[in-house]
Amino acid sequence: MKTIGSHPGASLFRLSLMIIIVAILVVIFFRYVDDAQLEIERQSVLQTKRIIDSTLAVVFARYAVNGRLDDLNQLRGGNPFAFLEDYQLLPASYVGELDGDLTNDQAPGWYYLRNRELVVYKSRFRDVDRYFSIILNFRDIDQNGKFESGHDQFTSLQFVRQERR
Repeated sequence: MKTIGSHPGASLFRLSLMIIIVAILVVIFFRYVDDAQLEIERQSVLQTKRIIDSTLAVVFARYAVNGRLDDLNQLRGGNPFAFLEDYQLLPASYVGELDGDLTNDQAPGWYYLRNRELVVYKSRFRDVDRYFSIILNFRDIDQNGKFESGHDQFTSLQFVRQERR
């Protein structure tokens, strides 16, 4: 009695079917790897943002203890990585400061753009850059646009994501 497996083309059919299944599994695997890399990068950016926010809280406390709250105005739009370097928390992905704008030739990582007073994260996997800035929030009681500890009420010092610029 002849079975389907004894047919002359059965081995070729099984081999073809196995190749198709393996190819589908490889495509699924690499799609998962791409998604995982994007998520890892996103989490890394969020972790760095949390570290910067925590460091800014320490900087605020240090300024408050030293009676230098009026100096908080100088932090607005500043480079938060300078503080991370002071506390030895500088991430490996920090590339440095730039006088101009970011170009396509530059390596992925964190940059501080001096001319725009912005921090930018250049992605390794996407063509989407993320912009951040230090924001000093306060109630400007005397309405002069500048934080003065004797007159104004401090609210927060934050590292905030900005809209794409």
